[in-house]
Amino acid sequence: MEEKEMTMESNEAVKVAECGCCGMREECTADYIAVVKERFGGVWVCGLCEVAIKDEQARLGISVEAAMLVHSKFRETTNVDPTVRVARSLLHLLKKIISSTSTTTTTPSSQP
Repeated sequence: MEEKEMTMESNEAVKVAECGCCGMREECTADYIAVVKERFGGVWVCGLCEVAIKDEQARLGISVEAAMLVHSKFRETTNVDPTVRVARSLLHLLKKIISSTSTTTTTPSSQP
């Protein structure tokens, strides 16, 4: 896991942490990184992987460690960079928003 330290105007240290599951990087405070590592057995995981791990845990009724293993095995079967997946999802969402906005504004109202 990679952590690069930066500082914010509030003098709170911010680090760039790398997810132990997918490799995606996020800027987080040192306190937040410590909390996440505590939850996941010393491994920092990004928000997307955290949700996936919690879903696996709830769905299968297994421990956090076992859910992390299931998630990591699933990740091995995918070959897409997580940042590309996030970007594609955002693009898809924007297209849906634009499409629904243009549909509602161009739909003629019924006249008597």
